[in-house]
Amino acid sequence: MASTYRELLTHYRAKHGKLVEPRQGFDSLHSSLHLAYSMGRRRWFTDLGTYVDKPGDHGVGPPALAFDLGRKDRFLFLGWYYLPARRLAKRYVEHHDALHINYVILGNKIWSRAKPYWHYYGPDRSHYFHIHVSGIR
Repeated sequence: MASTYRELLTHYRAKHGKLVEPRQGFDSLHSSLHLAYSMGRRRWFTDLGTYVDKPGDHGVGPPALAFDLGRKDRFLFLGWYYLPARRLAKRYVEHHDALHINYVILGNKIWSRAKPYWHYYGPDRSHYFHIHVSGIR
């Protein structure tokens, strides 16, 4: 069942305390995504970046409207079939409204508000080793 932002934040703070600061600093990521980012980091996912000066959601701002999370094992290049990443991606989708998420990409699958089901993303294999999360513009 989906929760409100306040409920998710209260639960997060009771369990973990402060939000996790992105490697590039809180100013590098839009504040509406700080909770979603922190939820992933507290699940042992690593920061692969927020803002970068290029076209796309990472290039909006700063602050960016996107973040990437990975793991040292690079998801064994399994993408969608890497279970810990799939669990996190599904959690983001479950709470997308409260977390201000527009779309999530993992492996060759994408979920978006425009197409609210997991579907084929394409042959691009760049998301086989990380989760991409984009916020609402």
